[in-house]
Formats: sequence, C-alpha cells, structure tokens
Amino acid sequence: MKMSPPTSKKGTAMDQNGINAIFTAAAGATDWQRTDLGLSTKVRYAGSEWTVQLPPDSGRACIPGVLGDGCEMSACVVATWLQTMPIVEAAMSATRLL
Repeated sequence: MKMSPPTSKKGTAMDQNGINAIFTAAAGATDWQRTDLGLSTKVRYAGSEWTVQLPPDSGRACIPGVLGDGCEMSACVVATWLQTMPIVEAAMSATRLL
C-alpha cells in the first residue's frame, strides 16, 4: 500500500522537496528531547512546526506530525537510510554528555 504525502487541513500536500527540506533541517538540529517514543526535534518549514522522531531502539527517522496554522499530518513520512544517518549523528551530538 502506497502512503499519500502529508496534507494540511487546507488540502495542501507536502511535496518531496518539502519532505527533504524537513529531514535536512533535522540533520542540523541541536535541540533534541528524549521521550518514550525515542529522540525528537522540531523544525520549522513553510510556516509550520514539524516534528522529526528517531525510534527508541533502531530504525529510520520519521515525520509523525505537524503543529501550527491549523495543519495536521495525514500520514507518517519515513526518511531514507541516507537521510536518517546525519539525523542520528545530530541527535547523538546534541544529547552527548560531556
């Protein structure tokens, strides 16, 4: 089953360039939080705040939701492994104890 791209309540679908931009921004994020669902960060794109999560054990990064301007995510978008690797590095750097 093929998943549709994330869509706002306004009916605007996120294209692949937007999805790539969100994952790229997450790869540069320095503010990560630990939760029961794994590590997460928030990035801004197209006037909305997008959450990018890393699963607690292992697996690819994903965009589980969006907040702001009345938007909601209709599908979880999973990163490729090539997109996930720099996101993991950013999360590990940001959460490393010195």
